[in-house]
Amino acid sequence: MADNKILYYPERIVGDYRPITADIFLTNICNNNCPYCTYKRWEMDSGIYSMKAGEFISYVERLREMGVRGFILTGGGEPTMCEDFGKITRYLEKEGIHYGINTNFNKLEYIKPDYLKVSLDGWNEDSYKESRGVYGYERTRKNIQAYAWWKKTNSQDTALGIQRVVREPGEVYRFYAANRDLDVDCIVFRPIESTGGVAYLDEYAEHDIRETIEAVKDLEKMDSRVTLNYKWNLIGEREERCTAQWAQIAVNERGEVMYCCHKPYEIVGHVLDDDILEKKARAHTDMERCDIPCRMTAPNKVVAGLESQREKACFI
Repeated sequence: MADNKILYYPERIVGDYRPITADIFLTNICNNNCPYCTYKRWEMDSGIYSMKAGEFISYVERLREMGVRGFILTGGGEPTMCEDFGKITRYLEKEGIHYGINTNFNKLEYIKPDYLKVSLDGWNEDSYKESRGVYGYERTRKNIQAYAWWKKTNSQDTALGIQRVVREPGEVYRFYAANRDLDVDCIVFRPIESTGGVAYLDEYAEHDIRETIEAVKDLEKMDSRVTLNYKWNLIGEREERCTAQWAQIAVNERGEVMYCCHKPYEIVGHVLDDDILEKKARAHTDMERCDIPCRMTAPNKVVAGLESQREKACFI
């Protein structure tokens, strides 16, 4: 995980403006009920729908024509709940397409993505229920262990990770102590993403953020798998505009393009529209309603900084 990956695409930063990553929601069905879920905050279409394999393939082909390099299967809903999940992942693997998956992994799947990130979130059944809205801690751990064993001989290049969304610093140690035995490549601690950053506006927030970062850094010294999500350093920061918005494109289960994956209520067009990139470039959003911290804040800072110097670039 890094905050400067956009620098690998200088030709796009200076004017190409084509998307690098596509977030694809395979379904709006979920088998968890997480209180912090982005998609529970908004009144969305209640009609249940899962993307068909044929639809997915047509969308991916179109996105690759646009220049997309990597695909994230995420949601919306839980991607493994998509009826055609197996057909979709087999297609990606057969074509050698880079993809990752964000999942609760309540359902075991033997797949070969670039990365498999599991939102484990708990250290026992009760803490899992508090975070995920259902009981499923032991089942998910067993699925992770089964996949880790299978990965050794079938998908060694897959980065397998577990994640905890942290509310207060003590959770870092409890999560690590309970799950350090898992044979995973990374153990990630992520801050809560909330509209306008309201999750970290109380009187204890500054102290909790500082203590959480220190706790994770202490564990990093002992275990190289432990990773501090870079969003911890972006809490409280809001950009004036989404300068690097072009770098990602988010597609829901019906093929509609959202302004971004955290604003599923803002539809700018359909992925198969001939002028979808133009529509996306013209779209505007209310930054007051953006999630803080947001994964786009870091690339926004990079691009905004370069754009501010563009007029003076003739003076090397």
